[in-house]
Amino acid sequence: MTAPDARPWYETFFGRDYLAAYGYLFSPERAEEEAAFVFDALALRAGDEVLDLCCGQGRHAVPLARRGCKVTGLDLSQQYLDLLADAAAKAGVEVETVRSDMREIPFEARFDAVINMFSSFGYLETEAEDARVLRAVARALKPGGRFLLDLLNREWALINYDEKDWHRDEDGTVYLEERSFDPLTSRNHVTFTAISPDGTRREMGGHHLRLYTLREVRGLLEEAGLTVQGVFGGYDGQPYA
Repeated sequence: MTAPDARPWYETFFGRDYLAAYGYLFSPERAEEEAAFVFDALALRAGDEVLDLCCGQGRHAVPLARRGCKVTGLDLSQQYLDLLADAAAKAGVEVETVRSDMREIPFEARFDAVINMFSSFGYLETEAEDARVLRAVARALKPGGRFLLDLLNREWALINYDEKDWHRDEDGTVYLEERSFDPLTSRNHVTFTAISPDGTRREMGGHHLRLYTLREVRGLLEEAGLTVQGVFGGYDGQPYA
């Protein structure tokens, strides 16, 4: 009998399962749109040092590097860092890769900007651990540096909450998504089941994300020594609502 995997979900889910579950969302056009917003919102210029924190497979790191930024991608998954390195090579750009926990950013006063995209914040076991991430971000920024934090809008998510969802991949695999929200912890629990064309079912695990209110986010940022300069409701710059 195989012992259960005791590692936290953010060490086990991010890999092929995550890409399979969400890959249909990751179009090149979407990545370009989001990278363009980041570049403009942070007033980036060619030559700026940018840290893509929890960079994944490099959806944003590569487009920003094409715009002339000196990008470093940091992630806990070596598989994703390898995918980023391959994507950068194919695009003809250079991107530094660093394998590290997001709480332990191994840089001090290096970056003009740090970005954390696609709700990659709120993974950790406690709010205190999330706060450690923001303090590490503040240390990694140069004086006057900017930080862009891309989060799921908690109020929108609850108003539009759907406990079940599904989509079919190009190969015919159906992905069932089940969600449950715990109001005591403000955590959204999402699990996936994959059903192959031959009917085989596989439980894929999922993610368990702390959803913060805007006020809570502002408090955490200020405690880390960061000041909120702007809040947006989407990549087109619309107001947060």
